Amino acid sequence: MRRLALSFALLLAFAPAFAATSPATQPAAETAAAADVDRLLQTMDMKTMMAGMMQQAMAAQEQMVTNAFGNDLTEAKRKEMHDVMATTSVILEKHMRWEALEPIIRKVYAQVFSKQEVLAMTAFYASPEGASILRKSPQAMAITMQQIQPIMLSAMQEVKAAIEQQTTATPTK
Repeated sequence: MRRLALSFALLLAFAPAFAATSPATQPAAETAAAADVDRLLQTMDMKTMMAGMMQQAMAAQEQMVTNAFGNDLTEAKRKEMHDVMATTSVILEKHMRWEALEPIIRKVYAQVFSKQEVLAMTAFYASPEGASILRKSPQAMAITMQQIQPIMLSAMQEVKAAIEQQTTATPTK
């Protein structure tokens, strides 16, 4: 039952990253060229930014799950949970690495942003102010995650209680 709860918790922790609405597309005449999008992603150092966001998301998820379930676990179960989280991290890193995400991000940016928008973003992120914002973005994300963590912990405790209630109320076959 705890494994089910942990799996559900991990799913919830990463659900916002995968939730998406249908992307807007630009008319063909305004579509950014692949080279324009490549320049933007390079200017933004998107590879490094994505790796940093992934690390922060995994660290926040681990802390949240530990806070939600850690107090109720024996040392052996705590080690098992740590091992499961380590395995989960390896799997997520394999599937969420830049080489897997880059073609998707390139395609999305080309679909969503016009050529003029891509060129404007490239110019902005190449400016001192844009570069400063990019450098500060991981810090802003980390602080945001810290601030959101109590909300997510409360939600996880509620989810945990609901799962425990349903699993004890429903006889297993």
